[in-house]
Order: sequence, then structure tokens, then C-alpha cells
Amino acid sequence: MNALPAPAASSRLRGELARFLLVGFTAVAIDFAVYRGLLWLALNVHPAKTAGYVAGAAFGYFANRAFTFRVGARWHPRELLGFLAVYAVALAANVAVNALALAVLGRGEIALALAFVAATGVSAAMNFIGLKLFVFGADAAPAAVTHAGAAAGDSAGARTTLSLVIPCYNEAANLPLLVARLRETFRDERVEAVLVDNGSSDDSPAVLARLLEGQSRIRSVRVEVNRGYGHGILAGLRAARGEVIGWTHADMQTDPFDALRGLQLFDADADPRRLFVKGRRHGRPLGDVAFTVGMSAFETVLLGRRMWDINAQPTLFPRAFFETWREPPQDFALDLYAYHQALHQGLRVQRFPVRFGERAHGHSHWNVNWRAKLRFIKRTVDFSLRLRRELRGRPA
Repeated sequence: MNALPAPAASSRLRGELARFLLVGFTAVAIDFAVYRGLLWLALNVHPAKTAGYVAGAAFGYFANRAFTFRVGARWHPRELLGFLAVYAVALAANVAVNALALAVLGRGEIALALAFVAATGVSAAMNFIGLKLFVFGADAAPAAVTHAGAAAGDSAGARTTLSLVIPCYNEAANLPLLVARLRETFRDERVEAVLVDNGSSDDSPAVLARLLEGQSRIRSVRVEVNRGYGHGILAGLRAARGEVIGWTHADMQTDPFDALRGLQLFDADADPRRLFVKGRRHGRPLGDVAFTVGMSAFETVLLGRRMWDINAQPTLFPRAFFETWREPPQDFALDLYAYHQALHQGLRVQRFPVRFGERAHGHSHWNVNWRAKLRFIKRTVDFSLRLRRELRGRPA
């Protein structure tokens, strides 16, 4: 199996810093709104500044944990204590710099803004260093964990078989690239790819027949009528032969080799029967990231479980877990269903970073524009509400 390249530490640091700044701008907006609102209500400047800072810090804790440093480990009280210690030191610096600047510049509108910027800049630098080194640093390098897990899996020998389902709807132009990549990477005897022709109306059937002739580890399943993205995946999962099964996309935005990286996490795990593995996307446009943040926050609040980057691929899990599913959705909500069921059943969710690039050919069947995204949101919200009602109706 191909060796996994270890990501450069500098690249990971740049990504963390960029995400920290995005979270920081949002936290600053919260901080400033609370601060100025309390000043308008005639509260003294230092209590107002403290209240604004605390409001921004509360947002920053959850956003930095899930988004900036992408902590995959279970929450531990010492993490919160470390966070509070870092923010307490930064808060003292923030208030001190703010007071010093106001003493020098006066209390005019420009002085208030300059003092705020100076105080925020100092505390932000202290926060990033503190969070990186003392709070989230131990869990902030999932790629390194993946690499270490891969080595452990190699030394333990081949243990688990994998079936990767790839739904294909009118992907005739992408299929040659996809199959070529699968032939290049799926060389291990214990892995197979199941390409689901999900009711395509283009030349996909003929293209698949030509490309897969003589292939033993790449095969296809035909769904005559397209009943949705999830329906095609479910058809492929039922035809899969592996102990670990799952899916990814056919459009080459994600590399099918990512599934082999995910498989190595099962190889290295002491109890792979209780493991749920999912990618975590990077390299996406800022608008798509904002959309993901909003949907993740909504589902976390609605369903009461922390969920992030719900539609990231690949998604991999034991066959026994799939056999517990009851009435899974037939559309794009299948990603949410699988993720939530894993959390609900107590599986250990392990994430690893995957590059998310541009489509090789064609266009997305849902992520076309904001109108299409709104339709996607409506369908997902409808399913989420139904899922919450079902959870509330279950006996304790």
C-alpha cells in the first residue's frame, strides 16, 4: 500500500492561524457589540470591557476547539481549566492595554477604537500561543496521528477488508479519471471499490462497462431509477463485501486514496468494531466554510451532539454498524444520519484531514448556487426535525 506523506508542520500551522483569525474576527464582533452596548447603557468602561471579552471568549472556546485546532479527542475538564487560565492571562493584558491606551489617548470615539484594536491584538496573540501550546496542542495534529496509526497498521499486518462505495450520477466525463485513480491506488487484495451507476441518463453505463472490463477490485452496481444520492449509496452498501464499508464522491474533489488512509485507522485501533471514521475537509472556498460552520452549529444545537463538517468524505464504519440502521434517508441527509447514529450508539468518531479540490468535470448536483443550498438546507432541516422527534419519542 502507498506510504502516507506526513504533512509539513508549517502548513498545518498556517491553516490553524488562518482559522484562528476567522474565529477571532467573529469573536471580536461579539466582544465589541457587547462592550459598546453596555457602555451605551452607562456601565463603567472596565466592567463593560470584561463582559464583552467574556462573551467573545465563550464563542472562541467552542469555535477554536472544533474549527481551528479540530480536536478529535473527548472533552476533559483540564482542557477547560487550561483554556480559562490562558484567557484569564490574556484578559488581564487586554484590560490593561485598553486602560493604558485610553489614559494616553483620551476617551473620544477614535481613541476608544484605537484602544480596542491594540488591546485585542495583544490578547489575540497571547490566546493563539496559549491555545496552541497548552490547551489544544496535544490534539491539534490529526494528520500526524493518522501517519502514526498507518505505521502501526503496517506492522500489525493486514487485518480488515474495505468496500468503498462511490455513487455516480451522470459522471461519464469523470469516470475515466476516477477509475484510473482507483486502479493506481486500490492494489491491496483486501480492498474493493463499488461504483454505483445511480440511474444515470448519460453514457455512464457504457463507460463503466468499458473501463471495468477485467477488473477484480473495481466493480459496478446499476440503479435503474435515480431516487436520490442516499438511495444510490445504500444500494452500494448492500452489495459491499468488506468488513469496513463506506462511501465517497465520484467527482474527484476528494481523492479515493483517502479511504485507504481511513482504513489504516481501523488497522491501528484496538477495537475497530466501535470506530467511525470520517474525513475533515480543507482547501475550500470561504463561502463554503461559512456554510459548513452554520449547518454544523445548527445541527449541534438541534440534536444535542457536537457535529462538525457533516458532509465531509470519506465516511467509513464497520458493517455491523450499518446493519443497525432503520429507515435511513434516501437523499443528502444520509451523511447526517450516519454521523448522528455513530454518536448516538457511542462509536468513537475519528477524523483526519482531506484535501477538497475542484471538480474535474461537470458541476455539483446540489452545490450550484445559494438557491440550491437553500433547498438543501430545507431538506436537511426537515429531516433533522423528524430525527429529533424520533429521539424524544424513544424510551429512556
